[in-house]
Amino acid sequence: MKSLNLRDSLVLVLRSLLYAVLVQHVKKIGGLLEMKITAVFETSRLEGGGFNQALNAVLQMQHLSKNKFEFSVVTNLFENVQFLVDLGLSTSVCEHSFIDQFLPRLRKLRLSRWIFTRFFPFSRLEMHLQRLDTDLVYFVNPSATPNALQTLNYISTVWDLCHRDFPEFPEVRDSNEFQRRETLYSGTLGASMLTITESEKGARAVAKRYDIDQDRTLSMPLSPSPYMSSSHSLGLDEVMLINNLVPGYYFYPAQLWAHKNHIRIIEAVGLLNQQGIIKQVVFAGGSKGLDTYLKKHIASLNLEKQVKILGFVPNEQMRGLYEGCTAVVMPTYFGPTNIPPLEAWSIGRPLIYSSHLLEQAGDAALLIDPDEVTELVQAMINVLDPIIANDLIVKGFNRLKKIEADRITAELNLLSKLIQFEKRLKCWH
Repeated sequence: MKSLNLRDSLVLVLRSLLYAVLVQHVKKIGGLLEMKITAVFETSRLEGGGFNQALNAVLQMQHLSKNKFEFSVVTNLFENVQFLVDLGLSTSVCEHSFIDQFLPRLRKLRLSRWIFTRFFPFSRLEMHLQRLDTDLVYFVNPSATPNALQTLNYISTVWDLCHRDFPEFPEVRDSNEFQRRETLYSGTLGASMLTITESEKGARAVAKRYDIDQDRTLSMPLSPSPYMSSSHSLGLDEVMLINNLVPGYYFYPAQLWAHKNHIRIIEAVGLLNQQGIIKQVVFAGGSKGLDTYLKKHIASLNLEKQVKILGFVPNEQMRGLYEGCTAVVMPTYFGPTNIPPLEAWSIGRPLIYSSHLLEQAGDAALLIDPDEVTELVQAMINVLDPIIANDLIVKGFNRLKKIEADRITAELNLLSKLIQFEKRLKCWH
């Protein structure tokens, strides 16, 4: 996908803004103004799964809004404009100002809250949203930005609460990250019109841990990335050539976080070698400071030719990497849901998955304890059996259909919540 320069990005943004203003003006003249929902998109494509989750949420709201509500997207990153516009989304850019970034913190203190409420009542983002005639803001990724809003109602998103479930991992322990997440959720969820989670388990945890009424939460099942479709993807042969791969490897699409448990796969490959089973493993995901540690262990087991770390992989190559694998192996600790199982099932690849994430996987995966390398080794052997692999593929397709049916039900519930809000909005707007 060709990247936009700054000039092209500005042209796209201005064109989108002018179109939005024109539509609003025409509707006001005709007395046909509908409720306006604006999604705030604050994540970069380098975030991998988080970017795709946010993008799916935007596309879902666009679909639900059709012929019912006005809908647009605001992003704080110019780099996102092309992705959003290419998917048919009305998009504008509003970069967070210095004050925007500190307003949520300053408003926690009584004196600074008094000063900023009177002299800086609206953040740059809120003024931008008001110019778009926004009635409801949808934050499609976990964000502290809702604290900068003074008047607009909003929907929050919670992907997981794994900082509570697994506080020992460095990505949720170091640099005050645990406290940052606690402050984020405790400061934003209570005032949310609605909080969207990825599972019923997640919704229950949000309600319990942050004292939120459960009827103010909604469980929305995940979807595969929109870039998994063949129209957005390179072919298998081209992807294999680009990455110097031969089909038949185990595949793990995950950023190199400690909680993703790449180390267990490396250990498993070493044990497979001892049994005469020589297989390659491919890791696709951005570096999170774990490269040196993993490469040290790879070298200690003489696995440099068998374990390939691709780093960040562009979206258009991901489908080909799935197609080229024998199985997707995901011994992650964090959940309760993840996108790669859905993508494995959609492409027709067997899945090895962590047993404590049973709620998502059902019977469509070989489940293993992520602490136990011997269980992972046995699953990696078992999945080489064509009978077992084909059974998992069939169950994966069925599991995906069940999740898609659950998503339709959840979308109807979300639409009902939006219609209810629109009725209440008429009481003052």
